[in-house]
Amino acid sequence: MELYLQLGHGMQSLSQELIKKWGNGTAIISPVNMPQAKIAPFAKKIQAAGGQVLFDPQMFYPKEGHLKLQAYDYWPSEGCSISTIGIHENINRELLRINNDIGTSQIILPGIEMKEDKFEYSLGWMSNSANYFNKKTDKELLATLCLYPETIRNSASIEALSESLRSLPVSGYYIIPHPSNNEYIVSDPIWVIGMMKLISCLKLSKRKVIIGYTNHQGLVYSLAHADAIASGTYMNTRSFVPGKFKSPKDDDIKQKSTWYYLPSAFTEYKAALLDVAMQRGYLDAFAPQGEYKNLYSEMLFNGALPSSTNYNETNSFKHYLHCLKIQCGLLSKESYDDACSAYEFMLNAAENHIKEFKKRGMTGQNRDFAPAIEANRIAMCANDEDYGLRLKLDWGSI
Repeated sequence: MELYLQLGHGMQSLSQELIKKWGNGTAIISPVNMPQAKIAPFAKKIQAAGGQVLFDPQMFYPKEGHLKLQAYDYWPSEGCSISTIGIHENINRELLRINNDIGTSQIILPGIEMKEDKFEYSLGWMSNSANYFNKKTDKELLATLCLYPETIRNSASIEALSESLRSLPVSGYYIIPHPSNNEYIVSDPIWVIGMMKLISCLKLSKRKVIIGYTNHQGLVYSLAHADAIASGTYMNTRSFVPGKFKSPKDDDIKQKSTWYYLPSAFTEYKAALLDVAMQRGYLDAFAPQGEYKNLYSEMLFNGALPSSTNYNETNSFKHYLHCLKIQCGLLSKESYDDACSAYEFMLNAAENHIKEFKKRGMTGQNRDFAPAIEANRIAMCANDEDYGLRLKLDWGSI
């Protein structure tokens, strides 16, 4: 499973630096965060650094899109129906032009947020888009599935949707999941089960699957053989926030606390807590080990008081994405059993670390992974019961 960079506010230079350091990578361009005139020059920089680009149309809410989205050529005029033949063709034509201009490796088709009562309409609209692009380009197509949390939690709806998607003429799917209860770390096992079910069904139908707006909780999707998860810097690139794409106002990026991700605990801690850990004599327990060590966070563990170092928000973001990329790689296994064993080992280790830190009063607050441990473990078992055998047999071909 790969890590894609989900671009958001202020991520252009950061993504170039990371991809250059990694030697490869894929950046998903966010039109709500970048004017149309700047996407082609940015794409060239990513490609020059050894990476690839995708373009996310972000048409989840075509009738109430952000003003920055409405400024793009493909966005329909106010009051126009996107299903009108002429309007739909213009959307597709302009999106094709953008994808060709910036040299995307694949084309992400637009998709509106889907509820059960809108499946037929949404699928028909996506099918028409797919047919248009298949006539115009040889590039692989990824259909957008932007899903309400209630839809993800409904097992029957997920099964019906998965069956309908089998006939869509695309190479894969770009899933945008609205998290249950708007949680950053989702504690709802039914929601995680629904996500695992959807990914498993799509992979078993030989389709590529990328899950957007995801944080480290999405590492569990490796057990369904997901191809990639996409994550970014601020929380609204790691968890889907509908208001980001609907608000008529500019994004309000506030100064927030600087965080430190401890990969062995699957948890982010406020960097200020590391001062306490140093004073109490257990700072080494927070230090990244082995291949997780990196230039972005090493200053925290060189002997100086962590708060007195130059560890800042940018370093925090780079450290997080660097560690997440490594974790994605560690969970890319040759067999289903190996993937399950690797993730279970990580999950058990995280649980032990979290318990030990909690005894000392250390928690990650709303970024603490503890609520997700049970949810992910239940989802692992449920998915194994439902799809484990098929995944095991087909692992090498999906």
